[in-house]
Amino acid sequence: MMIGKYYRNREERCISGGTGCGVVYLSGCDMHCAYCLVYEISQKGAGTPATPRQLADLLLSLQERGVSHISLANVEPSAGEVVEAITIARERGLALPLLNNFNGYAPAALTRRLLPYFQGYVMDFKYADAALGERLSAAPAYPARAVENLALLSSHYGPNRYAENGLLQSGVLLRHLILPGAWQNTEEALRLLAKHNPCGYPLSLLPDFVPEGNTAAVLSPPYTVPAGRLRQLQALAAELGLSLL
Repeated sequence: MMIGKYYRNREERCISGGTGCGVVYLSGCDMHCAYCLVYEISQKGAGTPATPRQLADLLLSLQERGVSHISLANVEPSAGEVVEAITIARERGLALPLLNNFNGYAPAALTRRLLPYFQGYVMDFKYADAALGERLSAAPAYPARAVENLALLSSHYGPNRYAENGLLQSGVLLRHLILPGAWQNTEEALRLLAKHNPCGYPLSLLPDFVPEGNTAAVLSPPYTVPAGRLRQLQALAAELGLSLL
């Protein structure tokens, strides 16, 4: 297992509160997004070797820094070691909600294995266009897998539960990154989410695409989402009954 980087960050208000969210990126990923924000970590394996006990130490140190939640990204390739680390950390006093920052693509059996160890998921629903998912992320049949995983999360967590201060205690946050020029993918992703979101999980619709990694090889500029287009997509989400964060 390799730890790519970790820090305290401002995420959605319900998982950051006033103190920020601890974020840990593990190296490696089961998708190969050409535009990944952490391309060197996810695609090239950059990071520092760590044992489960060392990851447990890191989780506890983030708790000591006063964060409200801890989000772990790229969990699936190191699932066994992550489970061991979480078990050790819980035995040593880790009390914060742990979130799996999830790309939606893991096999269902692996998702089932991991669910009991996390109080919630932050699920990035990337593609409704299967061909686009294969071209940009080397992820065949992405929509079918993502829909299956969302059903598993819905069944396991049920509706979101929040503390009196508005912080998420259990449940799922959805995210969708708008890919510049691939407007139909976002429109169809919104329709899929509306159809397969029985618990009404809220959605962050993200317009802040950054051309990292190998973006230039797969997507042409401009790499921006026009304000008018964003308003159109937000209006569609509202029309479909999705709750936007």
